[in-house]
Amino acid sequence: GLVLDLASGERIVYSGDTRPCDELVDAGKGADLLIHEATFEEEKKDEAVGKKHSTTAEAISIGSRMGAKFTALTHFSQRYPKVSPKSGAGEETRVIVASDLMTIFSSDLDAASAATPEIAAVLAEFEADK
Repeated sequence: GLVLDLASGERIVYSGDTRPCDELVDAGKGADLLIHEATFEEEKKDEAVGKKHSTTAEAISIGSRMGAKFTALTHFSQRYPKVSPKSGAGEETRVIVASDLMTIFSSDLDAASAATPEIAAVLAEFEADK
């Protein structure tokens, strides 16, 4: 993982393709934004473990444990396009569904997080139509 402390005082943490990592949680404490891969849905956890990736729920949990204000989920599997970016009970991070080449300004994080339920609904509808 990578922790960036910006001159503005913002902290951005990036996690590459990995299983959940306690060291990244510790290093990224108090992050403004965690960008974390969420290759698999929770129902595919065994596959995530075997392929050394994280599930959506695990990525959200890492953000919450880190104290990240926002967690941007990315790197969804093309083979398993179902995305359920729901925070679990007690999760303290606000979730954003990211996409390849997405650009977002820190001033837009609130709006991106607010749009997540609608994005999840569209993705679920797309999945149901398959």
